Amino acid sequence: MPKPDIQIFVCLKTRPDDSPKACCGKRGAEALYYRLKDLVRAQGLRDRVLVTKTGCQHHCSRGPTVSVWPQNHWYGHVGPEDAAELLEAALAGVEVDRLRMPPGPWE
Repeated sequence: MPKPDIQIFVCLKTRPDDSPKACCGKRGAEALYYRLKDLVRAQGLRDRVLVTKTGCQHHCSRGPTVSVWPQNHWYGHVGPEDAAELLEAALAGVEVDRLRMPPGPWE
């Protein structure tokens, strides 16, 4: 298997309904994950880009959280409608400013 140039991590952490802490899994993260996977496949990028589900990335109130490596770009409040723009930016090695994770502590 080829080594990917880019890895996109999507948090799918889900917490119980009565949890006081937010979670990405209940904010459309799964749809985002599958949209990214579909775009990578449709564009023939499976050897270059790996989309990976993760557990908590510790920005729960800002989710869905996405991190892109090796650029170390972090994004918050990402939805399926942002997937194409996020993938395009990752391929170009630039950030999507409007989705950039706002400053703040790890949660």
